[in-house]
Formats: sequence, structure tokens, C-alpha cells
Amino acid sequence: MSTTDEINLPLIDPTIKGQLLDTSVIGFSFAPQIVFGYGCLNRVGFLSLFLKAQHVFIVTDPEIEKLGLVNKVQQYLEKTGIKSTVFNEIEPNPKEEAVIKGAEKFKNTGSDIVIAIGGGSVIDAGKIIRLLAKQGGRPSDYDSQKCTIMAIHEMLPPQISIPTTSGTGSEVSVVAMVTSKHEKITILGYPLISTIALVDPQLTMSCPPKLTAICGMDALTHAIEAFISLRINPVADMFSLQAIALIYQNLKKAYSNGQDTLARINMSLAATVAGMAFNQKSVGLVHACSHQLSAQCNLSHGLANAIMLPHVLRLNKKVAAPKYTIMGSGFGMDFLNASDDETAEKFILEIEALSKEIGISGKLSECGVKESDIEAMVLNAVKDISAITNPLQPITKEMVEKLYRAAF
Repeated sequence: MSTTDEINLPLIDPTIKGQLLDTSVIGFSFAPQIVFGYGCLNRVGFLSLFLKAQHVFIVTDPEIEKLGLVNKVQQYLEKTGIKSTVFNEIEPNPKEEAVIKGAEKFKNTGSDIVIAIGGGSVIDAGKIIRLLAKQGGRPSDYDSQKCTIMAIHEMLPPQISIPTTSGTGSEVSVVAMVTSKHEKITILGYPLISTIALVDPQLTMSCPPKLTAICGMDALTHAIEAFISLRINPVADMFSLQAIALIYQNLKKAYSNGQDTLARINMSLAATVAGMAFNQKSVGLVHACSHQLSAQCNLSHGLANAIMLPHVLRLNKKVAAPKYTIMGSGFGMDFLNASDDETAEKFILEIEALSKEIGISGKLSECGVKESDIEAMVLNAVKDISAITNPLQPITKEMVEKLYRAAF
């Protein structure tokens, strides 16, 4: 056991200052309860009754509502005699003002639980709406860079999270994110985690190819960054490796044929499993960089991750190359007689090939990012909480600037 000062590393858990870094101790939680299965949306009424709901606050976005999924949820709730109110004002990269408005509406309608149905932005918004409705304030009051996880000190209203994409894993994480004044705010706290994750792969069948690709690369990034994270957790590593294999085997199939039921089921499972992995081990510099691209340039989180992933992997292979061999086995790759560096580069090239096959641009300049954006993003990425568990340390401004420019 060593003090963090002695080994010159940032705190593995940034919420407890001056703690000892003891890599022989791990923690793992299987929360929340997960209900997984094709067509399991029909359980939402029963699960709401189980949570003793009387008035459900449904958080979603306009596109999900247009697909009729919100109406389905309401029908299942009505059959069990439960009232509901719909709040559909959540956009990608949700803004602070939207969740504040949602929290006020939650209280004014007398709602007692949240059902969040949509992508990661919607599920994150649901978490924050619960927090503000219970404890008050603004999301920025709970920014993890300014306060500890103990800032969320009360039990929050229950939440059923229903993902409609296979990407973020937000339904199983203790993290929620929101944008405030072009900066991404990360909120951490165990009470934020969903009470129940209702994962129905059938809801992803209508997901268009572009969104399927972006969300799939998001999930792959979660699995990879969790696996090479500074935190040590062999149980979470098993989830990472399973997710990596499932995504590699199924993402191209789901992208090419959205009606491939088995591919959709496996991608839903992979995204949730990857979420369980990063919920235990956190992520790394890919996320630290992509958070700024989303907040400042309004780039979708999954697309930002997909573009930054190869560049960060090339940086991290200096210290994590042997782990790339293990991850590459999930791709079915043969590394016989190859050095660690050769193995790592082969793995990265395969990821780049996968991105290209599913139509993802490899350059930030092709996505509307301007060179003038880089300076501000560098400053915020270096202090982003995700950078703390990146395997290569310390994180410097020069390092991050090179990454952005390499991706440009």
C-alpha cells in the first residue's frame, strides 16, 4: 500500500482527498435490477406497481414520442391504474435549463417515480431531474469537479430506465451528464443509479444505421476504456471482454440490417454489460476529450468517442499494450509471434477499419469542429474527471492538444 503522493498519481477515487491507493481492494455492485429481453417493455406496468407508483413522470425526447413508444408505456401504465405525465423536452447533450424545468414539473404534477425512455441523454436527464426534485439547486451545484459524491446525500425517487439505443449504458451507471454554458458537467452519486433497468432490444429495431453505428462505437469505447483503466477489478474486466466480443461480432450486422433480431439483442446486451464495466472502473482520456467535443461543438457523444478512440489508444499503448492483445482475442485476431507494440497497432487498425465499414468519419474537421475550438477543449479535457483513470499518467495539456490535432 502506498500513498498517492509517493507514486505521483492522481487519486483513483477523486471524491476522497488524501486517501490511500490500495489496489488489493475491489468493489462490485450488480445494481440496478436489470430486466432484459426482447419484448419486455410489457413489464413496465407491473414494475411500476412493484415500486408503488401512483403518478409516473415520463422523461423522453420528441423523436421517441413520435415513434409511439411513450404511448405504449402509457397504455401499460393505464392497465395497472397508474397516471402519467410526459416531459419530452430533452435534446441530445441536454442543457441545464431543461432538467431544471423537468424537476419543477415533476414536483408540480405530484409525480412519485421517473420512467426515462430514450438514449443516454434522456436517461441522464431523468437521473438529474430526480436529484433536483429531491435536493433542489442546479446541476452545476453537484459538479464532480467541485464536490464529492456525498453531495447527493438523500434517497431519490425511483427510476425505471428504458434505453432505446445500444450505446451509453447509462441505465446501469451512477453517472449523469448535462451541458452548462458549453461545458460538460459530470454528476456522480450512488443514489443516481436507476432502480430498474428495463432493456428491451425490440426498441432498437427502428434505430437508423448511422445512430446504430455511433452508439455501437460508444459502447465499444466504454468496454475498452474500462478494461485498461487504472482501477483494478477482475469482475468488471470479464464484462468488458464480453462486451468487446459481442460488439465486434454484431455491430456490422446491426448496421447493415436493422431487422437482424439476434444482432440487436446482442448489441443491447453488450451496451448494458459495457455500462456495468465502466460503472465499476470508470473510463479514460477518450471520454475526457469527447466530453468537450459534445459540450463545445455539439458533437454526439458516440461520434466523438469513435473519432478519438484510435488516437488515445495509440497514446496509451505505451503502458497498456499487453492488454490490447487480450482485447484483440475478442476480435478473433491472431497475434502469433508479434511484439506487444505490433499487437497493439494491429488491434487499433482493426478498430479504425470497423469505424470505416460502418460509415463513421475519422476526422473532426469533417464534423464541423474548428481548429479555433481546440485551445478551450484542451483546458477542460485535462481537468475532466474521466482523465483520472486513464492508464498513462500524468495527463498534460501538450498531450491532449496532440490528440485533438491528430484527430483533426
